[in-house]
Amino acid sequence: MTRRQRVMAALRGEHVDRVPLAFWMHNFATENSAKGLSGETLRLARTFDWDYLKPQSRAQGFAEMWGLEYRPSSERATAYTVTRTPLGSATDLARLKPADPLTGALGEQLEALRAIRAGVGADTPIIWTVFSPMMIVPFLLEGGRDRALEIARSTPTALETALDAITETLTGYVKACLDAGADGIFYATNLATRELLRADECKRFQRPYDLRVLDAASRAPFNVMHVCGGATNFGEFVDYPVAAFSWVVERRSAPHRPRGDGRDPGEADDHLDVPGRDRRRVSAALLDTGGRWLLLAPDCSVNPDTPEVLMHAARQARDASAGA
Repeated sequence: MTRRQRVMAALRGEHVDRVPLAFWMHNFATENSAKGLSGETLRLARTFDWDYLKPQSRAQGFAEMWGLEYRPSSERATAYTVTRTPLGSATDLARLKPADPLTGALGEQLEALRAIRAGVGADTPIIWTVFSPMMIVPFLLEGGRDRALEIARSTPTALETALDAITETLTGYVKACLDAGADGIFYATNLATRELLRADECKRFQRPYDLRVLDAASRAPFNVMHVCGGATNFGEFVDYPVAAFSWVVERRSAPHRPRGDGRDPGEADDHLDVPGRDRRRVSAALLDTGGRWLLLAPDCSVNPDTPEVLMHAARQARDASAGA
């Protein structure tokens, strides 16, 4: 099978010659320009021959559209440093306006996407990271996540005004991503956990905005919903219009696949520190699913300083199970 045939068959639950596999990771030294991001993505694609790609764009890029500033890192595994957080209050949030998604940091990301598509050709599916509006808000606020949650409960209409502006920006960005060569979006949220947002808050601050963004991507065949964090409100997302679900595999809490009833999936070990453990974990996922409805991937991303031998070990386990 070609890469595209293999991935699309897996998404339909059909037989595949081998289970599709891709890993991704930040490189904090190269992700600060379109050239750097595309170059590192293409290097990884050549090195590992992934079946599909999720280029790991910089997390702060969305917030840059509303004034976040940062000092880049020159080291692969050392994160950036925020130098300016643009908003400080609910009043500031209520003043937020939509941004032009074809300019600034998002325009740069589109440039990288076009370069990656040109570099890998038409056969490799690409999913492009898009944060939910609710995930972007903490990047904009002094006080981060705690401040965002405080405003959600004290001044919810201010938060909703900001979410609406961010959502309008993202719907335009998502359409531009598909036009630039993405096969879908990797749509992520990291606030929908039981420790952070209650189920009713997910319905208010996540769902209406999420569905607008996903509707903008509805023509794409490979949209993925990524619910990040431990003890997630997974049931709030199981009916989202996506082709696949992704979730963080916490240590001692590693769901293999959603059960379809809104409850958290099962548990397993998640500490990937040696090639043998990588191989065992891949083999367990293949056994658990029978190799159907499955794409092998990291939870959020692989640590930037992960030895490449570990990623090769995952490939070897997958290929061994396929008889390759």
